[in-house]
Amino acid sequence: MALRYGKMLIHHHLYKSLRFVPQLVVKRSTTSDFCNQMSGKREYVGYGVNGSPVYADLPEYPMPAIRFREGGDEFCALREKERGDWNKLTLDEIKKLYRGSFCQTFAEMQAPTGEWKLAAGISCWAMAIAILMTVLEQLLEPLPESFEEDKRQAQLKRMIALEMNPITGLASKWDYEVEDWKFRNNIGILTHLTTIIETISQYLTYRQIFMMQ
Repeated sequence: MALRYGKMLIHHHLYKSLRFVPQLVVKRSTTSDFCNQMSGKREYVGYGVNGSPVYADLPEYPMPAIRFREGGDEFCALREKERGDWNKLTLDEIKKLYRGSFCQTFAEMQAPTGEWKLAAGISCWAMAIAILMTVLEQLLEPLPESFEEDKRQAQLKRMIALEMNPITGLASKWDYEVEDWKFRNNIGILTHLTTIIETISQYLTYRQIFMMQ
């Protein structure tokens, strides 16, 4: 009996809470509703880009979904006159009819806008500011301690002592037996060979002079 009474109580409270659920549901506005509201009284004339009632001047989609202007009295009168003989339309009326349906011509859509000048100007300003900040940082900020001469010499000695990169690097250019750079030894050898060659050439010169006598 108690179990049955408990179930009835649960069902009663559940039904009471569910009665107010439909009142909380609110209709959400979609993009189509917004486009229909923004299009106003403009006439639908085609599919456009994606079927939405949106006007856009695009060479890829030359027929927008709606006209550019809303149908006023003057425009409606021109539309009625348009249905007749076009020879009776003046050039100004033809232009008004076109501007009522379209905002720009193909020549106006494809004309250069000059936006590249703005992009180029912003890019030049950004590069100038970056270069200026780099130069100021190099001039104003002190160099680290590792750039001092004694620290550099100590680092060089440590790299030689550790025999870093002994194949083609720093250690390969150091003579550990003589404890000096190899190119200095090569310079000494070349100087010695030059002296020997000069001595031999002088000896041959003296001998040639002696033979001529």
